[in-house]
Amino acid sequence: MSLIFSVFMLNISFAQQQSHAVSGKITSNTDGMGIPGASIAVEGTNKGIITDFDGKFQINTTNDAVLKISFMGFKTQRVAVKNQSNINVALQVESADLKEVVVIGYGSQKKKVSTAATSLVTGKDIQQVASLDVVNALQGQSSGVSITSTSGQPGAGMVVNIRGVGTAGNSSPLYVVDGVVVDNGIGYLDPSSIERVDILKDASAASIYGARAANGVILVTTKKGKDGKMSVSLNSYTGYQQIAKKLDMLNSNEYAIIMNEARVNSGFSPLYSNSQIATLPNHDWQNDLFNDGALKQNHSLMITGGDKKSTIATGLSYYGQDGIIGSQTNQSQYDRITFNVNTTSEVIENHLKIGENFSFANIKGSGVSDQGIYNNSIRSFLNASPLDAAYDANGNFAHSTIAADVSNPLGSLYYNNFKENKINRYVGNVFAEAKFLKNFTFKTSFGVDMTDSNYRSFAPIYSLSTFDVNPISAVTQSSNKGLGWLWENTLQYKASINDIHHFDVLLGTSAKSTNSEYMSATGKNLTFDDFSHAYLSNATDKTLNTVSGGSYDYRLQSYFGRLLYDYDDKYLFTATIRRDGSSEFGANNKYAYFPAVSGGWNVDRENFFPKDGVVKSLKIRASWGQNGNDQFSKRFAYMSTVSSYDKNYHFGTGDGEILYTGSSPDALANPDLKWETSEQTDLGFDATLFSNLTLTFDYYDKTTKDWLVQASVPEIAGAQAPYINGGDVNNKGVELGLGYRTNFGKDWSFSINGNLSYNKNEVLRVANSEGIIHGDSNLLFQGLDEMNRVEVGQPIGYFYGLKTDGIFQNQSELTAVQPNAKPGDVRFVDLNGDGKIDQNDKTKVGDPNPDFTYGLSMEVSYKAFDFSIYTYGVSGNQNVFGVRVNERPYSNFTTTILDRWTTEGSSTTIPRVTYGTDANGNYSKFSDLYVQDASFFRIKSATLGCDLTKLTTKLDFFTKLRLYVAANNLFTFTKYQGMDPEIGFGNANQSWARGIDVGYYPQPRTYMVGLNVNF
Repeated sequence: MSLIFSVFMLNISFAQQQSHAVSGKITSNTDGMGIPGASIAVEGTNKGIITDFDGKFQINTTNDAVLKISFMGFKTQRVAVKNQSNINVALQVESADLKEVVVIGYGSQKKKVSTAATSLVTGKDIQQVASLDVVNALQGQSSGVSITSTSGQPGAGMVVNIRGVGTAGNSSPLYVVDGVVVDNGIGYLDPSSIERVDILKDASAASIYGARAANGVILVTTKKGKDGKMSVSLNSYTGYQQIAKKLDMLNSNEYAIIMNEARVNSGFSPLYSNSQIATLPNHDWQNDLFNDGALKQNHSLMITGGDKKSTIATGLSYYGQDGIIGSQTNQSQYDRITFNVNTTSEVIENHLKIGENFSFANIKGSGVSDQGIYNNSIRSFLNASPLDAAYDANGNFAHSTIAADVSNPLGSLYYNNFKENKINRYVGNVFAEAKFLKNFTFKTSFGVDMTDSNYRSFAPIYSLSTFDVNPISAVTQSSNKGLGWLWENTLQYKASINDIHHFDVLLGTSAKSTNSEYMSATGKNLTFDDFSHAYLSNATDKTLNTVSGGSYDYRLQSYFGRLLYDYDDKYLFTATIRRDGSSEFGANNKYAYFPAVSGGWNVDRENFFPKDGVVKSLKIRASWGQNGNDQFSKRFAYMSTVSSYDKNYHFGTGDGEILYTGSSPDALANPDLKWETSEQTDLGFDATLFSNLTLTFDYYDKTTKDWLVQASVPEIAGAQAPYINGGDVNNKGVELGLGYRTNFGKDWSFSINGNLSYNKNEVLRVANSEGIIHGDSNLLFQGLDEMNRVEVGQPIGYFYGLKTDGIFQNQSELTAVQPNAKPGDVRFVDLNGDGKIDQNDKTKVGDPNPDFTYGLSMEVSYKAFDFSIYTYGVSGNQNVFGVRVNERPYSNFTTTILDRWTTEGSSTTIPRVTYGTDANGNYSKFSDLYVQDASFFRIKSATLGCDLTKLTTKLDFFTKLRLYVAANNLFTFTKYQGMDPEIGFGNANQSWARGIDVGYYPQPRTYMVGLNVNF
């Protein structure tokens, strides 16, 4: 009997080991199409093949074998053979898996049981935009997130506000890259290296980052290696840029007519006769300003792969862009080389894993001055007379024939923009993760954020006008070295009871330190008068040299905890607490607590929920919490500081005179200074309709309390007033997100996503004697008074000026309220009725904050062809259009001046022209004449591509070989007069100011051709 049993078992063993053919087809679960080039490997052996053009395969293996099936962009699956001779597998698309998981900080959870208000933007969506940086690519792809360009210049920053502007100080969100909190933005990242970006919007989602999460949190996850076949991808595009819109400026004939009329209206004789006007030369300065055809290119290589024990993802990229202004003389360029590598290694299987994430960027940039009214390269071109020439007969920059104080804008652009900035950025972390006692996971991570930057500028000897002259050459060199480190430790406990009660408990500590040192020096009278030799060593006049330097330190200590609980995926609960201590505050308020709670209900899990209705799933969410902000522009504001600035004094006389540097108290102390705190309530729901239509809705009410403002003190205090917590602002609004995806047969697929956000911003408190934070003067031109401010009852940064009520058409309409007015002048509104026009009549005349922001994206594919389009828009905001230098009467105008008032009834909106005299203040007083509707709808990106591997079987070596053409900033629909309605800049000294156009660097239109290769 035992012999028979042994023979039987031997036969079974032989049968299991006997090889036989297994065939099948690998398809995509989204469209049913076969996947060519998918890897089929017999686990535990070196045997493997790849699928053919149609996704079919055949392999010889044993009955007890396990096939591992993988392909880039899809989830790896394992299938046991078990006597099967035909195996068909539908791989799940990786991007679809991404959307089923929510990254929440120090972890992740299934979206189905998440109670947080978050948004996800996938790496695919980011790469479709073909943008310089990740933040720009996020524009329009998430509800509740407003992203505005500060300039169209390569490398310029973006203004990012999540759920409105929450402070008069730093309103930027917190950025976390692969678990490392980074300062100074994420412009160092290559967009093609991004796996996903999660945006934490409500207090519950962001509260785990407590002290710095008041303005929201943006979590960036870069691509990681995966268990499966090694994959190589190459992405490359090259394009040319052009100006999307020029201003319609007066030509020489129109200019001469307007100048003559202005002079006559002001009591002067005309400058040009009719015969002269007919023969005047005409020069279009915008042709000199813009470089149509400026290049833009990006080339990136990514390699990913791994096995059960270890994974790796590494990439190398180059991005280069010439500016459409200044690149003609190599003065506006941006070059970035990036390298990144992410690895993991399982040291002890299922118990100990180690890894690292590392990114390096080498950035070299140069650019032209484009902000404010001084040294603004764009502004000078728009004000130049069309009668002046760019060059004289000798090929030198010509001097103006209009006035001695008028500079040649082309010469000014050249001489004033010799500058270069070089940056090396290192960001990364190493981590270890240990699992023990079945349910516990301990993770420790040490990260660094290092910056090494060098800046150099040069001012040559030149003379362009009486005011634009530099008799002594000069060079400035500066360097900044910054090192920040972050050490974090977390202990996680995950367990379930009867697979109904699910618990996830997290405890952690965090310690962050930042130190930076800077040095700057200026030397005069250089040996060589050119930029290539402009270094301090070539400065010969040592008596004119200046040197400055300093350092900055910051520390943050934190403890946090979080509980995630759900009952049978039906009833959901989250609670978070964080305690932070910051070096920005004194002993009285150094530490603060930031709590948050949230709950959810998956209604579709209830027995009463109809299973065959229109609504397939429904989750209701609610949250409340508090987050903090310690990122003030005034460092160590709680301390009484001492300053030596401008404290020099001469002692002695004659040869014995000695210059001493003194010191005196600079600011009064406030040991009670504390955190800005954002308190937010959120109500929302997530639903799926008809199985393929997703709907997300949120209502939020967020109040940010205790801004940092400067108090009022009597002058006898002898120092600047202390900073106090004295400002509150409220943002409330709604967010709507819609997504639809479907397939039409095997050949067609279609998806569309849209989002719409409404936000109302209102200042509730400013704790000084006026309840006002005043805006700066001289923002449009020299001599202009305050035109924007922060005030209780109004939105942050609103425009503050006079209202107008048309134009005085004749003598009989003139009133004593405006004693200097004449027919054709502006009629201002006497708001307070005191019989005169003055500062007391100023009021809100505009708001740079949009009421609505929205985005719409669409993708269509047919067999090998694909088309995508991304759009973005805002509504309800205004810009100030102030490009003309009004204090110079000979400045050029836009062609709108041709519709000016000339005789009774000729115009009711544009006043008469004058020359150097504006007694009524038509333009010298800030009014709603300067304010324009800045709503716009922009086609941000459009792409048409073709994957050649789907057209022929002769390209089997590639898994993708896609050619495409694309355009960025294709069309912008707006009523705004300026070159670009998207203006995130207002005043370099006040971060809350925006929407002020004094000659704005527009975003270029770009046409590109590109290639995506995978193998």
